Amino acid sequence: MSSHPCISLSTCALLALNLTAGFLGLSDDGNGSVVSSEGVFTEAGQSCPSLERFGKEFSAKNRQLLFGNPAGLRMQPEEPEGRILVFGARGGDDKSPGQEHRGDTIPICNAIIELGWSCIPVFYSDSARNLILKMGKTADGYVSRVNPDVYEDFTLSKFEGMLEALHERGLAAMAHPRMIGKFGAKDALAKVSALSTGLPDTLAYYTPQAWTEGIPTTLSQGPRVIKQNRGSQGEGVWIARLVDERLYRVNDTLPLDTKLELMEAVDNHKEYMTLGEFITFAMKYLEGGEQEGAQIIDQAFMPRIVEGEVRVLFVGSTPVEIVHKKPKPGGLSATLKAGATYTKYAPDAPEFKRLMSAFVKRDLEQLLPVLGLEEHPLPLLWTADFILGGPRPPWVDGKDYYFIGELNCACVGMTTQLHLAPRVAAEAVSICKRKRSQKRSLWTSMFW
Repeated sequence: MSSHPCISLSTCALLALNLTAGFLGLSDDGNGSVVSSEGVFTEAGQSCPSLERFGKEFSAKNRQLLFGNPAGLRMQPEEPEGRILVFGARGGDDKSPGQEHRGDTIPICNAIIELGWSCIPVFYSDSARNLILKMGKTADGYVSRVNPDVYEDFTLSKFEGMLEALHERGLAAMAHPRMIGKFGAKDALAKVSALSTGLPDTLAYYTPQAWTEGIPTTLSQGPRVIKQNRGSQGEGVWIARLVDERLYRVNDTLPLDTKLELMEAVDNHKEYMTLGEFITFAMKYLEGGEQEGAQIIDQAFMPRIVEGEVRVLFVGSTPVEIVHKKPKPGGLSATLKAGATYTKYAPDAPEFKRLMSAFVKRDLEQLLPVLGLEEHPLPLLWTADFILGGPRPPWVDGKDYYFIGELNCACVGMTTQLHLAPRVAAEAVSICKRKRSQKRSLWTSMFW
């Protein structure tokens, strides 16, 4: 069943919210308020007579708390095949001026609605947590579109706890907090090092002792890339070199007074420290311990980083876009902030045939098992970044070999790729259907 585009924002918002309330079984305070096209609550029946059959299940206060103004949302199917909640958070720097929801949230919801499923954008807040848990009783799955940031009335541990609770109740998680944490953690690079696109010379440090003992040895053999687990856009990613390059491979370790040149990928700025000073400086990346995600990744430096990084965007197991991120001349960082230029390619572009063959055809089926995530489906929307290099040190032989530089499934943006919304919707529905099938099989096995 497909839906029709809303002609009136008021009709769209009213139908979406009231239909949602009807199937979720929440109670209203009885004042019969509804939402106008401007997101202002007015008296029931004033703007949308077609809603009378759905009843008045939400209070005005709770509608505003949960939904805000879902401008542009299509009318929900009268008899949906299933129900998906799309979580967001108010505020943050990922919203356009004058918009409450992310630019890709409503298009994703609309694409799911087009498939005959009900799909509602919901704002998470600590105040709304219990309401959302009630809503989840009749939902098939959820999609989390909460970008890492600081939000008002938002506690990350409470949000993740709610997602875990919904998953335990049988909802398809897109994605589960465990998936987001393990998949995007920098030590994933060490775990995938044995894959054909993994970089073998990759170490993960979780304690000050391991860091203090490890870096003098690895850096003695060549330049290194040191990464913190937290941060983004190159923050806390350092390219470490010896000021005196004649010291490489002379001994199997370095004294603490060895002078280093350090470049941070966030903006390509350089700093100079002794090895001992850098070890002390980077200790902050281990604060909180492994249980809080503190870690340092130590990788061989790939000289061909000057040619840029290659990002592959996936919807489930399907690659949908390739982006070549090339640093500005003289730079090494492939972030827009550092002046890099981005060029898009189709996933079957001949320039990247070797990459697609190595990662998609060989490594992809092993990815989740090596990360300890085999019980989860691949993320709904995710990216893998690759760096060019050779098959063995010094990592240059003129051929195009690709090594994983980063994995990410934490609210990957697609505001500039809204044409992909139907693919995302189809995958979300497919994940929910597979979850339904698993629950049926489990239920059957319990009684037969």
